[in-house]
Amino acid sequence: MKVLRAIGGFFVKIGRWIRDTAWVQPLLIVGGIFAIVFSIQPTVNWIESMFDSGSKDVAYYNNFRLSLEGCEDEDSEADELFKYLQARADESATEEQINRYGDKFFIAFVQEDCVGCESAYYGFEYLQDNWDRNGYTINDDSSFKLYTIFIDTENDDDVNLFQRYFYGNYGEVFETTSGTIQESYYYINNGGTSSTYATEVSNMESEETFVSPTTFLIDFSDDLSYRNEYGVSEVFFAVDGTAIGGGSATSPQAKARTLCDAWNHEGKFAKDWQE
Repeated sequence: MKVLRAIGGFFVKIGRWIRDTAWVQPLLIVGGIFAIVFSIQPTVNWIESMFDSGSKDVAYYNNFRLSLEGCEDEDSEADELFKYLQARADESATEEQINRYGDKFFIAFVQEDCVGCESAYYGFEYLQDNWDRNGYTINDDSSFKLYTIFIDTENDDDVNLFQRYFYGNYGEVFETTSGTIQESYYYINNGGTSSTYATEVSNMESEETFVSPTTFLIDFSDDLSYRNEYGVSEVFFAVDGTAIGGGSATSPQAKARTLCDAWNHEGKFAKDWQE
């Protein structure tokens, strides 16, 4: 009984203190209101989104990331992919390499704090979620496949690995692509040499002017006349949405449509495209 009286006395004292200390009561009321508000799940999601803004694209691209660690010695995950492209070019690719990478996939060169990368992410994610359904028909039996390379990766000495090592090791791939892609239908349909797209294509010829996002579509599955020996059949930078039925060209759906057209070599990526 003494214990119960002691506990009861403690709470009585707390109650008197709150009663006699007027300024505490508004704080308790406000705190209670916030507790209720933050317990509502949509509100929690909204608050979390405020802090997550700008990082969802990085998290997404990290799911497909090929590390540049070790590229000083041409021994990184990204090196292995580009060695495969070179092996396909000289017809020396092994069965293990072909089974590992396949015939068709996107390679997206991205970085953190990149507005264009974030914009493209919405298209990639939406296309992946709606692959070969909901109007995003894929004209072959292939699966969605994406590899990403972060061109802002630095080593412990703050040296940019892409610029210092990787581009130099595979400069021929980028330089060749800059030339051959000028024969592609997408290049022609985007205005040829008078377009911003043409300038960005030329910028691929130097590690100093190479920009993100840059996306390659590798396609060894078809006999495409404009595909180069490394399999690069399409190149694009910002993903300009393809709106259908009066929808917004900046929506995830519109961006996914452009990516889908690229995969199928349709729309602006086709010879018979008309605006």
